[in-house]
Amino acid sequence: MESITKIRKLLDRFYMGETTLEEEKILQEYFSSASLPEELLPDKDLFRSLEPASNSMMVPNGLNQRILDVIDQQERKVVRTRRISVFALSGLAAGLLVVIALYVGYFRADQPALLASHQMTDTYEDPQDAYEEAKRTLAYVSAKLNTGTSELEHVKQVSRSASDPLKSLSKINKGSKELSLLGQLKRAESFDR
Repeated sequence: MESITKIRKLLDRFYMGETTLEEEKILQEYFSSASLPEELLPDKDLFRSLEPASNSMMVPNGLNQRILDVIDQQERKVVRTRRISVFALSGLAAGLLVVIALYVGYFRADQPALLASHQMTDTYEDPQDAYEEAKRTLAYVSAKLNTGTSELEHVKQVSRSASDPLKSLSKINKGSKELSLLGQLKRAESFDR
C-alpha cells in the first residue's frame, strides 16, 4: 500500500496531466481498495468511472457499415416508390389518351350520319332579320352578364390589395424550398463520407 503523501503527490500530478501510465495504474489500484481516507472519497468515484468495464459489450465488426447500408436501402425504397407512382401515373395518362382517341375517332366517324338525319333549317328568311335578332339576343346576354359581374368589382379591388403581401410570402416560400434542397444536399454529402 502506497503512503498517503505519495498518493496525494500523484493526484496533484494526475490533475495537472503529468502522470505516466504506470503512475495512473498505481492510483487506480489504490482507489480500488476498500479503506480510503474521507478526503479522497470524491477521487475514488472518479477513478472508479475510469476503470475499464469488465462486462463491457463488444461492438460487432462492421456494425457502422451495416447501419449505413440499411439507411441507404430505405432511401432507395422511397425513391423506387416515387418512380413507380410516376410510371403508374404516366401509364394511366397514356391509357386515358388512347380511350379518348378511340372515343373521338369512333363518334367522329358517325357524326356525318347523325347530321344527315337532323337537317338544320333557317328560322329567318331574311338574313338581315336574323342578324338583328342575334344582335339583340347577344346584347341582352351581355347586359345580364355585366349586371351579375358588377358586384364582383369589390372583390377585384380586395384581391389586388391582398396580393401585395402575398408576393413577399412567395419569396419566403422560394427561400424555404432552397433551404430544404440545401439540407438534402448536406445529408447526401454526409452519407458519401
